[in-house]
Amino acid sequence: MAASAKVSVGSHVWLEDPDEAWIDGEVEEANSEEITVNCSGKTVAAKVNAVYPKDPEFPELGVDDMTKLAYLHEPGVLLNLKCRYNANEIYTYTGNILIAVNPFKRLPHLYGIETMKQYKGTAFGELSPHPFAVADSAYRKMINEGVSQAILVSGESGAGKTESTKMLMRYLAYMGGRAESEGRSVEQQVLESNPVLEAFGNAKTVRNNNSSRFGKFVEIQFDHRGRISGAAIRTYLLERSRVCQVSDPERNYHCFYMLCAAPEQETERYKLGKPSTFRYLNQSNCYALEGLDDSKEYLATRKAMDVVGIDSEEQDAIFRVVAAILHLGNIEFAKGEDSEASEPKDENSRFHLKVAAELFMCDEKALEDSLCKRVMVTRDESITKSLDPDSAALGRDALAKIVYFKLFDWLVTKINNSIGQDPNSKHIIGVLDIYGFESFKTNSFEQFCINLTNEKLQQHFNQHVFKMEQEEYTKEEIDWSYIEFIDNQDVLDLIEKKPGGIIALLDEACMFPRSTHDTFAQKLYQTFKDHTRFAKPKLAQTDFTICHYAGDVTYQTELFLDKNKDYVVGEHQALLSSSDCSFVSSLFPPLPEESSKTSKFSSIGSQFKQQLQSLLESLSTTEPHYIRCVKPNNLLKPEIFENINILHQLRCGGVMEAIRISCAGYPTRKPFNEFLTRFKILAPDTTKRSYDEVDACKKLLAKVDLKGFQIGKTKVFLRAGQMAELDAHRAEVLGHSARIIQRKVLSYQSRKKFLLLQAASTDIQALCRGQVARVLFETMRRESASLRIQKHARTYICQKAYKILCSSACSVQTGMRAKAARTELKFRKKRRAAIMIQSQIRRCLCHKNYVRLKKAAITTQCGWRVRVARQELRNLKTAAKETGALQDAKTKLENQVEELTSNLELEKQMRVEIEEAKSQEIEALQSALTDTKLQLRETQETKSAEISNLQSALQDMQLELDELSKGLEMTNDLAAENEQLKELVSSLQKKIDESDIKYEEISKLSEERIKQEVPVIDQTAIIKLEAENQQLKALVSSLEEKIDALDRKHDETSSNITEQLKENASSEYEIVSNLAAENERLKALVDSLEKKINEGDRTNSSDGQKEGKSMLKEESLTEDASIDNDERVNKLAAQNKDLNDMLSSLEKKIDETEKKYEEASRLCEERLNQALDAETKLIELKTSMQRLQEKVSDMETEEQIRRQQALVNSSSRKMSPQVSFTGAPTDFAFLQEPVAPLPVKRFGTESFRRSRIERQPHEFVDVLLKCVSQNVGFSHGKPIAAVTIYKCLIRWKIFEAEKTSIFDRIVPVFGSAIENQDDDNHLAYWLTNTSTLLFLLQRSLRHNSSTSSPTKPPQPTSFFGRMTQGFRSTSSPNLATDVVQQVDARYPALLFKQQLTAYVETMYGIIRENVKREVSSLLSSCIRDLKDSSCDSFVVSSPSKSSGDNSPTKSSEDNLPSKSSEKSSPTKSSVENLPAKPADENSAEENSVKKSSEENSPKKSSEENSLKKSPEEDSPAKEGEAAKSSEENSPENSWKNITGLLNHYLITWKKNYVPLFLVQNIFSQTFQHINFQLFNSLLLEREYCTFNMGKQVESGLDELESWCSQATEEYVGSSWDELKHTRQAVVLLITEPKSTITYDDLTTNLCPILSTQQLYRICTLSKNEDHENHNVSPDVISNLKLLMTNEDEDKRSFVLDDDSSIPFETDEISSCMQEKDFANVKSVSELADNPNFHFLKD
Repeated sequence: MAASAKVSVGSHVWLEDPDEAWIDGEVEEANSEEITVNCSGKTVAAKVNAVYPKDPEFPELGVDDMTKLAYLHEPGVLLNLKCRYNANEIYTYTGNILIAVNPFKRLPHLYGIETMKQYKGTAFGELSPHPFAVADSAYRKMINEGVSQAILVSGESGAGKTESTKMLMRYLAYMGGRAESEGRSVEQQVLESNPVLEAFGNAKTVRNNNSSRFGKFVEIQFDHRGRISGAAIRTYLLERSRVCQVSDPERNYHCFYMLCAAPEQETERYKLGKPSTFRYLNQSNCYALEGLDDSKEYLATRKAMDVVGIDSEEQDAIFRVVAAILHLGNIEFAKGEDSEASEPKDENSRFHLKVAAELFMCDEKALEDSLCKRVMVTRDESITKSLDPDSAALGRDALAKIVYFKLFDWLVTKINNSIGQDPNSKHIIGVLDIYGFESFKTNSFEQFCINLTNEKLQQHFNQHVFKMEQEEYTKEEIDWSYIEFIDNQDVLDLIEKKPGGIIALLDEACMFPRSTHDTFAQKLYQTFKDHTRFAKPKLAQTDFTICHYAGDVTYQTELFLDKNKDYVVGEHQALLSSSDCSFVSSLFPPLPEESSKTSKFSSIGSQFKQQLQSLLESLSTTEPHYIRCVKPNNLLKPEIFENINILHQLRCGGVMEAIRISCAGYPTRKPFNEFLTRFKILAPDTTKRSYDEVDACKKLLAKVDLKGFQIGKTKVFLRAGQMAELDAHRAEVLGHSARIIQRKVLSYQSRKKFLLLQAASTDIQALCRGQVARVLFETMRRESASLRIQKHARTYICQKAYKILCSSACSVQTGMRAKAARTELKFRKKRRAAIMIQSQIRRCLCHKNYVRLKKAAITTQCGWRVRVARQELRNLKTAAKETGALQDAKTKLENQVEELTSNLELEKQMRVEIEEAKSQEIEALQSALTDTKLQLRETQETKSAEISNLQSALQDMQLELDELSKGLEMTNDLAAENEQLKELVSSLQKKIDESDIKYEEISKLSEERIKQEVPVIDQTAIIKLEAENQQLKALVSSLEEKIDALDRKHDETSSNITEQLKENASSEYEIVSNLAAENERLKALVDSLEKKINEGDRTNSSDGQKEGKSMLKEESLTEDASIDNDERVNKLAAQNKDLNDMLSSLEKKIDETEKKYEEASRLCEERLNQALDAETKLIELKTSMQRLQEKVSDMETEEQIRRQQALVNSSSRKMSPQVSFTGAPTDFAFLQEPVAPLPVKRFGTESFRRSRIERQPHEFVDVLLKCVSQNVGFSHGKPIAAVTIYKCLIRWKIFEAEKTSIFDRIVPVFGSAIENQDDDNHLAYWLTNTSTLLFLLQRSLRHNSSTSSPTKPPQPTSFFGRMTQGFRSTSSPNLATDVVQQVDARYPALLFKQQLTAYVETMYGIIRENVKREVSSLLSSCIRDLKDSSCDSFVVSSPSKSSGDNSPTKSSEDNLPSKSSEKSSPTKSSVENLPAKPADENSAEENSVKKSSEENSPKKSSEENSLKKSPEEDSPAKEGEAAKSSEENSPENSWKNITGLLNHYLITWKKNYVPLFLVQNIFSQTFQHINFQLFNSLLLEREYCTFNMGKQVESGLDELESWCSQATEEYVGSSWDELKHTRQAVVLLITEPKSTITYDDLTTNLCPILSTQQLYRICTLSKNEDHENHNVSPDVISNLKLLMTNEDEDKRSFVLDDDSSIPFETDEISSCMQEKDFANVKSVSELADNPNFHFLKD
């Protein structure tokens, strides 16, 4: 099959390679006989006839049918299989043959139910190759043609034959299987029998651990309806010789090893041991398989027998027979007393003989005689003959083989009986699973029989393939009479011809006792020495070679004779048929008397040939289908493709033989269009004109002068090698064209190079001339300059000599004088320094002593004052309890009471007036309260009646819509009354507040007058009591403020709830319930207000009474001083008690009101949600019902119109048959009078309008899209493209069209924006256009169309629903009425709106991710710079910190950032909690602190400056080099880059007028990302959670804050608040000292937003071991740890999460975007000039 085509230089060919089978390369040199090929850098020489052409246009994934290959040869087939295998396409066709490559891994997507549904009923070849396609083809042919089918699955061990068979069975069961109710399917029953057959028929071979050593033909029987009615398993060619003889490293059948590994009680019963103790098993060293447990397999086989229907007694009998066979093999024979007799060799042999007899349940002596003796029957008598040991051993092996064979047949029969067969079935589908061709290093009798089977099946296969080729040629009307058929009959004659075949000679040699394998081999050499298929190896003496179709196989004849012998001994038959075991006797039924007394020789080869003949006869009655299974590698691993192994299996499987058959005819078959596409370059004239494909192909081939091809109906048929010849011509044409192109390119490049050289030479010449002129000028200039230099040099030398003399004289004089001056100065400096040192030391000692004394004095004073204060506190406490202390106070007050008596009368008059005013106001308030109570009762009665009416109306809502409107009016009244009640409550509250204010003013005036007139009594008890009164009053006022705040909060929530109810149309029943709940809440408020007023009255009255009593007591005090003082003290104590009681009652009321408020708000929210759901469901049901009504009415009207048209047409034909109407039938029907009563209004308005809408201006859409697809800019801040599209759609009434394709053409214009996701300007421009167009659609489209049906959409059934509809209908008052119009949207318009919504969200997400990505890169570099700078500054910062620690009086407020100044610092709170000091001491301490801070600050700055300067002085050169890099990589530059990037995006979005709320959301999420990255990267790592890092991050945050202030809140929004976590963490880091921070300050003032885990981690990470003052106190850390342990595990994460969701709903666009006037938007100039778009100018 070598290529005979012309091979040219540059063509690609295949070369044979010993390692890779075939390699490809490119031809570099070629002549008539040899070529040189470059194969991946390696040059190889080969002959022309030994290479094959390669298709340069071979598809990457190969072809599914190899008959479609351009070159059908071995390398092409191998490459195609490899490409498909690498793509997990394991199935490939070769015509009707399916090649399956075992992937050695699971591919579940290929074998599901959905896959079977796809292949069901599909023609063969339409879908990708699959076993399901083969099974479906066989099933369809059986049903349609009534012919039985057969599917032959072949391949070597491990190729996947069994799995392919299972797939076929599954599909056939799917097509014709039983229902689930009918029990197990046939497929299930057959598959359940597999474990039993594998246990007794499978064994380990060289290439497979579970190789089937028999052929299995499964007949699936079908009834006349195509349903499976039964099945049968036929077994063929069981390898019986394996029972007695096993080669290393193979194993015997699995059942023997399973029985040896059975449970202990089983092995004891059968007296078994390890496999190595039995002769039939120890011939090979392999006893166990890797990954296989024989004990588990034994139990699984027993279970499988139960499933098949073999009961426990039969199972015991089966394994008893198997054990008996093993014991038979251990019986050895030796010579007996007679030289020709034999007997058991030793006691071990007799033991095994006894066990075998027990297991067979026969007589031990009879078994021994049947093995050692033979009975010769003659005419007169029977003669008993003893056998020698060798003959006895042969008889023993024959008995073992016949027993095992009978046992296997019994199992197959039992399985068939359990499955069930249909005797009435007429059609079957057979699946044959049989071993493939085998060729090993050592090939014995088993391989000879297997290869004979494959030769017979290959002949059958060749006949089928040739038949398929004939059908293909007949179908295409091709002459195929001269094609020769390739047959292998000569090999079959060589093997099985009778007489004279190899099998016949083998049987003849076996019948002679003295024949050996040597004599048999010599007989073969003599008989077949001239046979072409038979050969004798050179070095072997007894081997022979047969040339099979798959290759030459050399057989070793050593064991041929022993494996072929199969004696049927009469003694064995009689012995076992008379066994006491019914199972054993059933295996050997009694024979006729003639044959029972004779021993017939039976050849296994002859039996094998007979079974093979019966198999072929059954296959000849069916139509075959072939599946060839291939094993890609011997390692049994996936993703490994061994070329040589695959090629060998393809040859063994007959695939290459089928290819040879195809190549004998026309292997290359190309459809006309593919042939012309590939080779039209050879004859371009044939395709330029209007020839058909057949003529074009003929002319093309005629021009090339190709012979031997044929033209079919649909394809061009080429002989072998002609495709390569055409490719060679094609390569010549392409090469000639390439040479022309190269010539033109080279000439162009040469001319270009010449011009460049010419220009360069001109430039070089000009430069040389200029250089010569410049050199000459330079020499002249140097000469003149040298003269001038000489003159000045001489002058300078003279002057210099004079100056040196003069300066030397002066310097001598100066030196003498300076020496005297320096000695004097040195003496003065030493004296002055000594004086200064003495003064400083004395001052330091005095100052130190003074400071120590001052500190001790202050400490002593504080301690003493504390002690005195505690003593005074104890005295005051004891004095308050004892009456003696009060007596002392009484005596002190008597002296001052006389002075107060004069002012008491004035006080009495003022208080009486105040009481009268209060009483009048209280009466007025009580009257107002009574009126409100009456009104509330009336409203309650009316509301209860209305609520009952509304509830009854809600039940009949669907039936009585008119009554529902009345209920709505009632709810309006209720709402109005509710508002009136709220106003009344607010007015009452205001009156109460005014009365309280007046009372406070009057009390203040009275106190001021008393203070002015009465002198202050400086007594400690009275001062403390009054202070307590003031504190209680302050608490009362604060509680009242809390009550007012709760009331305000309640009002706000109630207003919010009412607004939400107005926006969301809720149901009637829930609105009424909400109103009732609100009324109840108002009642509770009124009651609480009444209680407050009553309590105020009581307190006022009690205060007035107490004040009056106090005045009387004061008057009496003037008379009796001793009694008045006691009463005054008692009065003050009583007031304190009353105020405390009042405080506790107010606190309880506040708690109750808060609980009621929370419950009320929760109920309101729940009912609001229920109301929304109910209303929406009701509206959806009504809209769907109306849509159905509209559709029905439309269908009725259309049907009526058609009837009218038909009637009018028929009547017009009858009236005037010669008149032809040119108008549309609808117009004519409109002019004529209707025959039936039609809805004229509906027909006239709706049908014409719909027809007008459907005639849309599609021709103008292209002009519009061409114009708006470009960047047409903005007009007055509005996008021109969006407004133009909107105007056109409104003008053309596209939104009202039922069906249109215009939206589908507009949408890609917006979709083009997201193609280039890196162009921020482009994305911003289209985001503005898309959001603006979506905004216009939201304001214009109405979901319920009034034109589609005469009925109106369902109106909301509630008051708030009507309010909501009113709000929505008037939601765009500021839009220009001439641009934005309300239209009824149809389904295409709503779909277009949804698409715009998706594009807005997508563009927003892309822009946001671009910003976050760039900011993230800059931020990561900034973080790296911060980390580097923190590491570099660690050495420098440590001494600065230590110097800072030396100033303990330095306040922490200096370290706090400016933003945190508003919050109270921890130092302030700690100072406020300390006991108050005298003013003098505080002022003194403050002054001292200021002085010490002023003194320490210059020292600190000087120390820092010295520390900073010291490294600069040491290495100035290195510092200068590092300064540049530090400036480039400094964090300040990184922060500036971030703000610059943000500013760049802001400018871009401003330029493109992006909506503000979108810009704010982008910046908000960007800042949130910055917060997330900063917080997680820096502040939560131990080495960077320091004071210096906090300072650096603070400077970056200040940079961002300044940018936010510059960008204004209009664009940034609340983005700055997104950095709250990082800001508060920075505040905590830079706060010094941290030891004074309390837990409350930390969680409420400093870091309220941070979680407990985050606070705990920052506090622990920022811990400084050297300075405890810089750490948070251990109490705070322990509190945080305790709270952290009590929290859930889900909340223990301290890391922030980044939010990447869309932060807005699309419905918010209409509410968030600013109202704009679109009337002044200019149109595009190109459209404005177009007369078809004149409406854009209006």
